[in-house]
Amino acid sequence: MAQVFLRWPEVKKRLGFSSTSAIWYKTNPNSNRYDPTFPKPVKIGSKAVAWVESEIDAWQKARMAARHVETAKPRRRGEEAWK
Repeated sequence: MAQVFLRWPEVKKRLGFSSTSAIWYKTNPNSNRYDPTFPKPVKIGSKAVAWVESEIDAWQKARMAARHVETAKPRRRGEEAWK
């Protein structure tokens, strides 16, 4: 299967980010918003980068799966559902 590269606009659209800087924060280890699980960009030219579509899709699925695990934690006795 051929790998498909996604450029900025498509990555932003798929992930729902409002700015390109949000993506860079996730890839920059010096940022407090750094996410080591976020896919790394691929350099495709002297001033161009892209992301591998399958890696973006896998990251999204992992985030959704983590959400389901976190919300499925059993509550302790006496603990309210929502505070």
